[in-house]
Amino acid sequence: MANEATEIAAQIQQALLLAEQGDLTGSEALYHKVLEQEPENPLALYGLAQLAGAIDDQEVKEVLLAQAIEQLANKAGPDQQSLAATWLTELAEVLFTLNRPTDAMNCLKQCENLIVENLKTPPAS
Repeated sequence: MANEATEIAAQIQQALLLAEQGDLTGSEALYHKVLEQEPENPLALYGLAQLAGAIDDQEVKEVLLAQAIEQLANKAGPDQQSLAATWLTELAEVLFTLNRPTDAMNCLKQCENLIVENLKTPPAS
């Protein structure tokens, strides 16, 4: 199990590196490989969303970001909630781009609620 998690983390890092180097196809293939092993991996979904944004496919980016946020929300820790809040702001930007300001404002409200809730959570000791 730990070996698989390490392998998945390495694949995600490699996918990020490939995307930074401009190899979007190679990056996409690695993210899909991660999703074959762990179908609801939020980091792989987020990575695919970033690739969709890189080719200006805002509709696909919206769907993938929403899936990534949903999967991240299933993980309970404050770090994950902070990351979900960050991704919600990015989703709001996509929704504004798609001329859906009401949906974007709802995302920002969700983001605000997550931040407030996270501030109430005592730090891990």
